[in-house]
Amino acid sequence: MTDGHWARMGAIWRFVGPPLRPSAQDGALFEAAIHQWQKQHASPPRALILGVTPELYSLRWPAGTTLKALDASQQMVDAVWLGSPSAAVIGSWTAIPFADNSLDIVVLDGGFGMLRYPDQQAQLLGELRRVLAVDGIFVVRLFSPVGRTGSTASIFADLAAGKIASLDALKLRLWGALHGEPTVGVQPRRVVASIREAVGEFDQLATRYGWALPHVRALEFHRDSMATYYLTEAAEVARLAGEELGGFNLLDITEPDYELGHCCPIVTLQRRG
Repeated sequence: MTDGHWARMGAIWRFVGPPLRPSAQDGALFEAAIHQWQKQHASPPRALILGVTPELYSLRWPAGTTLKALDASQQMVDAVWLGSPSAAVIGSWTAIPFADNSLDIVVLDGGFGMLRYPDQQAQLLGELRRVLAVDGIFVVRLFSPVGRTGSTASIFADLAAGKIASLDALKLRLWGALHGEPTVGVQPRRVVASIREAVGEFDQLATRYGWALPHVRALEFHRDSMATYYLTEAAEVARLAGEELGGFNLLDITEPDYELGHCCPIVTLQRRG
């Protein structure tokens, strides 16, 4: 994303919550996949977080884990990363600056759909096949709301009735309603425009629903954003990784049981020999 999207996100990240950030249940599912890998290996894992998600850093990693992060935005690292500055590498997910077979576990929360479908997503999976050792795993929480969150009319009817718990839930539902074909995706600026059309001034969201005013006002950040999200289904990610690239086996797809959890599956892929 060339318009400073993630640089601006760093300034408001503290206001973002589930389902756009991982919940405790999501963390437990990541940990289950990690500890299942550890049961089958004597040495502690060499692990990489794609992005700087605090909840992934704070997982109960096995003793002795070597943990690094890879993010394209120094501003996000400065604003969000909880680890040592030296452990956060600036670089591209589609050209990962790590050696072949040098990692055992790679985790990612939500960011897969920030890459263009299908080419950039396939590039990431190809890079993961390269940097992961044989039997290494990639664990990713996807945003997969397309066709699962209702129409825009029903979403704003639920909002008016007080049935949407947070701005983050509203965004996820609108992503699902406004997403085009897989190669078209959804633009945050279009989501913001639909909210403005439905509710008027953004401050009304804080007044009516008690949502944090700085978080609500951060919608302005997206009004002129050139970003696009390509929100891919779990089965399609597994197909790209397994059939297209031939590099991964699908170990698991789990849908959390919280509200909108069916839109946030956690997928575990294992590097083939």
